[in-house]
Amino acid sequence: MKRTIIWGIGVVLAVGVFLWSPLGVREFFRLERKWNSLQSAEPVLREIGLLHPVRVQVERGFSLLLDPRDLVPVTILRTRQWQPEVWDSVSGVLSEGSVFFDVGAHIGYFSMKAAVQVGQTGRVVAFEPNPEILKQLRNNVAANHFQNVIVEPIACTDREQMLTLYAAPIANTGASSLAKQNAEISADQAPQAYSVRGRPIDDVVRELALKRVDAIKIDVEGAEVIVLRGAMNTLLQFHPKLTVEVIPRQLAGFQTTVDDLRALLESAGYNLSRPLNPEETDWEWSQIAMASTIQIADKSIAGQLIRGFYAPEDNSWRWTAGKFTVALRPPDGSHEKGAWLVLDFVIPEAGFEQLKGVTVAARSGGAALASESFTTQGKHTYRAAVPASALLKDSVQVDFSLDKVLSASQYGRELGLIVTSVGLESK
Repeated sequence: MKRTIIWGIGVVLAVGVFLWSPLGVREFFRLERKWNSLQSAEPVLREIGLLHPVRVQVERGFSLLLDPRDLVPVTILRTRQWQPEVWDSVSGVLSEGSVFFDVGAHIGYFSMKAAVQVGQTGRVVAFEPNPEILKQLRNNVAANHFQNVIVEPIACTDREQMLTLYAAPIANTGASSLAKQNAEISADQAPQAYSVRGRPIDDVVRELALKRVDAIKIDVEGAEVIVLRGAMNTLLQFHPKLTVEVIPRQLAGFQTTVDDLRALLESAGYNLSRPLNPEETDWEWSQIAMASTIQIADKSIAGQLIRGFYAPEDNSWRWTAGKFTVALRPPDGSHEKGAWLVLDFVIPEAGFEQLKGVTVAARSGGAALASESFTTQGKHTYRAAVPASALLKDSVQVDFSLDKVLSASQYGRELGLIVTSVGLESK
């Protein structure tokens, strides 16, 4: 009996020592993804101090101090990443010497990743007004010895001013906001109010004498329009790629709307936008020379694939979902004569055996285009006339829809057509 008790105490001590280490905390959350039953142990382990903030090597080049009580850090502990779709968007334009603005930097996950990618000749400016999180951000910059990261302890706004920031509780400190209702995530714990300085991004760019800004990520819990109003000179001068959180409910906390945000960016010359996730809470905006006809597997035109496309395969085609959208440049003269919409695609043998054919429909600029049914397998072309009234802008979105798809339950994802090219052709 005595030996059993001693053995049990030894096991408990060994587990405790293991969990106390950064490796142990990281392994606990990795195993938790496999065994959901471990989640029930989290509150007890936190209470006795075994699940505590730890510094973890997140990936090659940087580490982060991660608090298991907080949504963003614990997600990184579990998955080793946070919003990968946002990083995929901005990282495509960052290279040695680039300049990246992280607006709403939080603990610095995107800032650290960017610091590695832009190198010593590049610059990262991390904006974070929350005094509680600011300490962690600065700690992470210092611990990684990044000389190319500048921390700006301010809220980005449309004018110089003092504001009240409402710091959300530890369960999700990333929800801190200049609008109290956006930071009220807990019925048990009210957000903490802090007085913070607000400054326009344009003033910071001028102060730092920057000659380029390549990408800006904005995640500020509803204040996105106000941030952009203070960055118009920067957008007009440098045309950085933008990734912006867009949540209508949060925007309403600042008496702004999605339409306000879109109009502002269009006035700055941004002609292309696309959602980065299925929930459409994060969007990418770019200024690019758009093509009228695109080869679907060409990676340089990926920004024109707005939604509903999967990754390229065999360097020549992509599967679509049942609904998919592209952005195209109207060809010369089409605003007077109209144009032809041309979609080249394949119905594979396996798909045809199940679907027995498919009907393709499309809309452009609010106009419904003629639908067409295809009842044989193999290569096909959908062709429909687009009226001139739908082609008045420099960029038009075309929405396609299918009446039948291969089910996600059978194939792991909803599959529509194999598309090789799509475009607008002059009449």
